[in-house]
Amino acid sequence: MDQDLDTSTQPHQLHLEVAGDRGARYPCPQCAALCPAHDFSEKRWRHLNFFQHECYITASVPRVTGPEHGGGHLVEVPWARKGSAFTLVFEKAALALVVESHKVVLR
Repeated sequence: MDQDLDTSTQPHQLHLEVAGDRGARYPCPQCAALCPAHDFSEKRWRHLNFFQHECYITASVPRVTGPEHGGGHLVEVPWARKGSAFTLVFEKAALALVVESHKVVLR
């Protein structure tokens, strides 16, 4: 894992990078069989701010070639829903804000 604080932007941005292990086996999202990575696809998610800094997670997500389903299936990461550009924690915080704002409007 690597990190970088970019102070050339306003607000500052904290970038966290996660890399998959080459040669490791990953669960197929179709059948959960452990499969070798076919290749890796770089993905990025918005995470909660770290103090006053925007925070982003970038990961090289493996695509697996399963024995029954063929290749090209992106492994699911534990911090985000499939297809989302936000982490689960960020989505939860955003939904909580929406709920609270509706309570204020309804009062």
